[in-house]
Amino acid sequence: MPRGTIATIDAETQRLTLINLYEVEPASQADLARLLSEVTESAIRDEPGFISVSVHCSLDGTKVVNYAQWASKEHFEAFMRKPESKELLMRFSALAKSVSPALYKVNSVHSDR
Repeated sequence: MPRGTIATIDAETQRLTLINLYEVEPASQADLARLLSEVTESAIRDEPGFISVSVHCSLDGTKVVNYAQWASKEHFEAFMRKPESKELLMRFSALAKSVSPALYKVNSVHSDR
């Protein structure tokens, strides 16, 4: 993907979506959100097929959601095969009580008119 492609949630686009739900202690929420953002900027954003990451923090302080888009499942799987990718994921997991990743495709999008 060319630099500058942004997150677009669109059922017509053939992007792969990874949603990671991290359960955290409230004292760790800001640290995990900061680490996800820093690592995305310094390492992940230049990976082939990377499109975007959006980091969301729950208002109660107990969850962080990482919403990532990749050009294809193949691009994502190539990234995941790298030893350094596994090291990054371990750093993220160390700040969480649990991690629930899943891969998705967008089926439909609804918005105001």
